Amino acid sequence: MKLAVRLAYPIFAAALIAAASQTGLAQQSPGVRLLGATLTGSRTEVFNTAKDSCELIDIPDAPARAFVDYQGTVHLVSSHYIMRENIGPTLDGVKHSCDVAYNSDHDANPADFDDSTWLDSFYSIDGKNVVALGHMEYHGWEHPGECAEQGNYSASCWYNGDTIHLSTDGGYHFGSFEAPANYILSPPYRYIVNAGPEGYSIDTNVVKSGDWYYAMVTGWGWPANCFQGVSDCLVYGGGAPIRASDITDPTSWQGWNGTEYSVSFQDPYLGPVGNPFDHIFYPIPTIAYVNAINFHPASGLFVASLFDPWNTFYGPEGFYLATSPDLINWSQPTLVVTIAQLLAKEPPGNWSYAYFSLLDPASTDANFSTIGDTPSLYYVRSDENHGPYVRVLYRQGINLTWAQKGAAKRWSR
Repeated sequence: MKLAVRLAYPIFAAALIAAASQTGLAQQSPGVRLLGATLTGSRTEVFNTAKDSCELIDIPDAPARAFVDYQGTVHLVSSHYIMRENIGPTLDGVKHSCDVAYNSDHDANPADFDDSTWLDSFYSIDGKNVVALGHMEYHGWEHPGECAEQGNYSASCWYNGDTIHLSTDGGYHFGSFEAPANYILSPPYRYIVNAGPEGYSIDTNVVKSGDWYYAMVTGWGWPANCFQGVSDCLVYGGGAPIRASDITDPTSWQGWNGTEYSVSFQDPYLGPVGNPFDHIFYPIPTIAYVNAINFHPASGLFVASLFDPWNTFYGPEGFYLATSPDLINWSQPTLVVTIAQLLAKEPPGNWSYAYFSLLDPASTDANFSTIGDTPSLYYVRSDENHGPYVRVLYRQGINLTWAQKGAAKRWSR
């Protein structure tokens, strides 16, 4: 369902974003910039629903993430709200498993933040204890009395938040906490039947830098079309970083307010929210929906995987990369491949693409958050003539080229 409900995000004035000197993240090597990126070799099927699905709903429906458990086994996840994993001795050697690692509760009470939940952000603490951030979608149309369009998807009955989950067996099974202990973030407004708000979603992996854990969160502008004027919005649309001091403590996440990380997220079901704007993050103007973030140690830069088929403000529709020393100030996105170029290599049909992320099989990080110059690009192709259940998760080599500013040459470590 996630693939079908993305809405457009606004671009806000760059002058409203403060300098990033307060973030305290890793320092960029002077003058280093991403010169370009090129796909290499042929793509490889990682998970093909025609051959690998264990049931109809068993489809790749989120960007690929990976972590290593306490026995050295790699878990690669790109799943629906019934979560299954791809498991193997190496990142390139994983195979799809029919074992269910997590199953959504489909709780009809929006206050519980426990309806349809995609576990799509993971952080292994010690190989045995693995934290997962869950993208929770409340589907009002599936619950009696919660939507005028009962049984049929309706954006006005769609409410998003994020929750914390934990595995204590190395990532093979994940459990949930009862509300409100499961709550990470949402807008400071309760679900309103037939009127939103759509909400917030953490759609990237988690990256640790220094003493902080970082991810990128996406918001949908609310009320509808409020992005025509920022002052009209009760919730801003767009993306921004969030950070936590303790990955196991869901209350420690803080949002960006345009100047610093000072936004605390408040569960609107615990009582009245005095000043809602104190609990709303402010979007970064140069990026919107981010699929994944990685850290490139040789350059000291974070790399964002950007794919948003509902907007073309980066340029031609396609997959882009952007870099940042601090997750606040981002480079102009670099085009890697257009959708037209991907389609040109497909057989006749009606194809769409989504869920792009970078994972490096050579990464020494247990959470695959670091990348070198030759990671793998993962993405999902969907057959729209037989949607939404005919999909393939692919991986393909990608070569990142770096340069010193003003020098059109490959940057070497």
